Amino acid sequence: MKKSVWLLTLLPPISTENTVKPIIKNINFPACKNCLYFKPENHLEFTSVLNRCEKFGEKDIITDKIKYDFVGMCRSNESKCGFEGKYFEEEKNIELKMLKHYATRVIPYSIMIIFPVLFLFMELFSNK
Repeated sequence: MKKSVWLLTLLPPISTENTVKPIIKNINFPACKNCLYFKPENHLEFTSVLNRCEKFGEKDIITDKIKYDFVGMCRSNESKCGFEGKYFEEEKNIELKMLKHYATRVIPYSIMIIFPVLFLFMELFSNK
């Protein structure tokens, strides 16, 4: 037997089972964006930590308006939702919620572009 082949027989068998699986932290914890209480702000990205959680907030006794807490603060506070997301309730229509969010972000910019162009065309054709 050749020397190099003999050395290979002394090595333990290589298992691909442990090397193929990725190790992802927090994989078992729910994401706020998938929660029923998640309220995205129109001017922010859908997954921003500065979006609001409708589960926690404070009511202004004068104006009767509720100021909801930031999702990032709720997840970092164990007396609220905490790291594990203990008050998480799954949003059944997440695609619709995301569509509404992105539509409200795009529409104001579209209006700013379309209306001036529309008024320009109206002015050009009304002078004839």
